[in-house]
Amino acid sequence: MRCWPIPLLLLAVASPVAAARLTGLSAVPGTVTISADGPPAVAHQFALAAPYRLVVDLPAVLPVPLTAPGAGSITGLRAAMFAPGVARLVIELSQPLAITAARNGPGGLALSLKRVTPEAFAAAVKQGRQPLPVLTGGPTPDFVLPESLSGAPRPAPPPVVPPALVEATPVAPPSGPKITPAAPVITPETAVAPPPKARAPGVRARSGGKPLVVIDAGHGGKDVGAISINGGYEKQVTLAIARATAKALERRGKVRVKLTRADDRFIPLGGRVTIARNARADLFISIHADAAPNAEARGASVYTLSAVASDAVAARLAARENKADIIGGVNLGAEAPEVGDIMIDLSRRATTNVSVAFAEILQDELADRMMFRGEFHHFAGFWVLKAPDVPSVLLETGYVTNSEDAKFLFSDEGRTKVGEGIAKAIERHLLGD
Repeated sequence: MRCWPIPLLLLAVASPVAAARLTGLSAVPGTVTISADGPPAVAHQFALAAPYRLVVDLPAVLPVPLTAPGAGSITGLRAAMFAPGVARLVIELSQPLAITAARNGPGGLALSLKRVTPEAFAAAVKQGRQPLPVLTGGPTPDFVLPESLSGAPRPAPPPVVPPALVEATPVAPPSGPKITPAAPVITPETAVAPPPKARAPGVRARSGGKPLVVIDAGHGGKDVGAISINGGYEKQVTLAIARATAKALERRGKVRVKLTRADDRFIPLGGRVTIARNARADLFISIHADAAPNAEARGASVYTLSAVASDAVAARLAARENKADIIGGVNLGAEAPEVGDIMIDLSRRATTNVSVAFAEILQDELADRMMFRGEFHHFAGFWVLKAPDVPSVLLETGYVTNSEDAKFLFSDEGRTKVGEGIAKAIERHLLGD
């Protein structure tokens, strides 16, 4: 791999998409402030129970982990790098709270929180990972909190951050069985208001004209992939969904599309990456389906690149998929020797941020079309995601070893539904629709 001088390498990272640098954390009752040298443009959040926590992921750089004391129902703050280009903030709580607004100000990003019922918090846990729209603009009007229990008035928060919201009488934490994240099941009475659908900025096509997406149907030929509970092959599912996605895009004619394979053939993993890079693709999507010894495991998930997997399932899956070339007798080390150094290349930061942003759009478009496996977005070191200059995601469309998922994925209706959702996410990301 070519070693660039550091100044030239830094110039290769476009400033508009460079990650902000986080410098501090602070809390007052109802507000958390993340100090940064630049305003984070996007974020996403999810809730965790037992104990209560709110988690916010930002495209940002954090040189060292940060901690800060809490205030009110916020018992503590901690932040650290979760994946390349992604910083994670954990807000520890004594009572259930919800984030109601995120606003960029002169000092960084301010999060407004309010008290919610245990039922509403449980609904947010079930909802899983969600985009968190970041607002820009001036400070909101000053707001004085009601008197504390001692009778002394609480001070107003600084004017550069959103107002703290009223905290109700403490409510005991919910009891009962542990809640397993699943597909959204939210009623109007208990729901945390969903964020508005984010509008993507769109991209300037690298090759001129209409933007280009490369869709990779995983496996193929002698590499059949996972074997379905009904005897079908993963390679059949991936090719059918890739074709359905391409058909939807070609019908509308807004985006150019290229398939790594349009029939049942074997392509080495490095070859799939090469196809996307040589085509100067603006986006690369690799489509797969999972398998598990547990027949109850089901649901879709999306992955972006990280040297460290976000969970045990991600690590297992990446290890299995990255060995696919062994079936074809391909020497992985000789296929693309420069890939091993991509993780330490600073130019990858911008590409990673774009990949994460697209993963959020993909989740939004697929939420009503298919079931998710708990938290939808995960991180892992998939070989096919390692092109340094092409934003890339890997979509696991479900488990072929689960009867319900297999029925959906091997049906024309299911494949068309997934393909339409992927196509809409692609257009929304590349065109800003």
